[in-house]
Amino acid sequence: MDLTRNLKQALSTGKVIFGQRETMGACSKGDARLVLVAANCPDKFLSDITESHPSIPVHRISMVNRQLGAACARPFSVSALCIVDPGQSELLSLQHNL
Repeated sequence: MDLTRNLKQALSTGKVIFGQRETMGACSKGDARLVLVAANCPDKFLSDITESHPSIPVHRISMVNRQLGAACARPFSVSALCIVDPGQSELLSLQHNL
């Protein structure tokens, strides 16, 4: 799967939330369907989100936060994001991977 292409597809046809705080909030509300974290995302955030929301799949990608921000066409680093609505992308097919 081409992750960058699928991220752009989700951004244009679905709903994506950026940032650790916003991702945690979406998980708490039950809106998040998948969490993607950068390779250099802090381990504390990973352990917090997996412990507090074990039913939501968390996928660690090989990109660092700068690369993830660029892949999402954002002018800032993105260490975590959550997929609320995948739109026409295939992102929900990613397996739980830490």
